[in-house]
Amino acid sequence: MNKLIIRADDLGICHGVNKGILEAVQLGKVQSVGLMVNMDASKEGYNLVKDFPIALGLHTNICLGKPVSDVHLIPSLVNEGEFCSSKEIRSREKDTVVLEEALIEVEAQLLKFKEITGRWPDYFECHAVRSPNFFKAVEMVANKYHLFYENVVFDLDYEKKTGILGIPMPSDIQKDGSYDFYGALEKYYHIIEEARVTAVLILHPGYVDDFLLAHSSYNYIREFELQQVSSERFNEWLISHHIQLTNFKEVQFK
Repeated sequence: MNKLIIRADDLGICHGVNKGILEAVQLGKVQSVGLMVNMDASKEGYNLVKDFPIALGLHTNICLGKPVSDVHLIPSLVNEGEFCSSKEIRSREKDTVVLEEALIEVEAQLLKFKEITGRWPDYFECHAVRSPNFFKAVEMVANKYHLFYENVVFDLDYEKKTGILGIPMPSDIQKDGSYDFYGALEKYYHIIEEARVTAVLILHPGYVDDFLLAHSSYNYIREFELQQVSSERFNEWLISHHIQLTNFKEVQFK
């Protein structure tokens, strides 16, 4: 059997996404969920999924909402008291994230996770921003607290080292949020076969609400991906391709 983790990102970003992730978790397909602890809906999101047998990770965020740490300590990450947007960060020609400042915020978010959940995360990864200094900060904090760091898709060296491989994110998203979901699964099925430990499919199930429309370009795709992972066709695809679903608690020590 080939192993696959379906990782649902952005728990806590808003009420609509929280409800969508809950639905995906209830179906049993999503077994690893990343929590954004700096958002107003983070406690609601955690309370919705806390009793399910999932791996709960810290989805470390430096590009949406207000930081957990003192804004005066992290000037390279903020603009007028809130994080610089992912669009703004991606437009820069070089990495302007200061490592020492990222370390402050990442550790603050980890401690906030512990405050909300009463425990440490089962895995530790990054939200949206392709910043080497951000990645390094997350890895350093994870190592400091002896936690499992995961950075598939963004870091190919990590994939080669661990044998945990990421399936590329969709690039052909239409205005209604749809894309060739099964075409992508077939195109990258070889990644699932080649993974020494497991492959990871990153999805963003959720329902669109006013907050999401106002603050994220990743909106209608969430309902589309929720529909796909909830469908009988997806269940049949997993069976026909001999895929066993797993989570980060089951693979992290291998």
